[in-house]
Amino acid sequence: METAITTIPGIGPSTAKILMEHGFKSLPEIAAATIAQVAAVPGFSTIRAGRIIKAANNLLSAQADGDAPAAQTTTSPPPRTIPKPTSGSLAANETKVKTMNKNTQQEQDKLKKAKAKKAAEKKAKAKKIAAKKAAEKKAKAKKIAAKKAAEKKAKAKKIAAKKAAEKKARAKKVAAKKAAEKKAKAKKAKAKAKKAAEKKARAKKAAAKKTGAKKGKGKP
Repeated sequence: METAITTIPGIGPSTAKILMEHGFKSLPEIAAATIAQVAAVPGFSTIRAGRIIKAANNLLSAQADGDAPAAQTTTSPPPRTIPKPTSGSLAANETKVKTMNKNTQQEQDKLKKAKAKKAAEKKAKAKKIAAKKAAEKKAKAKKIAAKKAAEKKAKAKKIAAKKAAEKKARAKKVAAKKAAEKKAKAKKAKAKAKKAAEKKARAKKAAAKKTGAKKGKGKP
């Protein structure tokens, strides 16, 4: 019976050497190992460990039925004499293979679930960052709009105040001009009235003087 570990698909001379250095020197030793034990060998994950344990059990089952494949060329030491598996051990191996298949599937489901979780977390993180950026952009735009509105309002208020001040100044100037003109006119009228009164007084005085002269001439 061929028990070289290089009969396992995917196990070449270099990989076989590593396995042998860690105590796995034949198919039965690999078939009897746990996934954790094989996974402890450098270069073996739990999934790969499960696969080669399953393959080793399948090869032992095939050899028991007389259908074992020919061994690959290897530089490993001559195999030890291994007792032929009994029907009980074959049944146990089949049960173990089923268990390993289940464990391997569980490992794959676990990895798939972890991958999906990581993808969901990445998506949620990206969504959160995008939402934060959108909120910041919106807040910035709102701030700019408010600033522009305040500047526009302040400018309009300043223009309105300037116009009101100019209007008030013009009104004051016009009122002052009218008051000055009215005052000047009143002063002119007063001066004219005074002149007329003086003229009248002189005329009256002249008339009185003339009347007095006439009276003086009529006396004996």
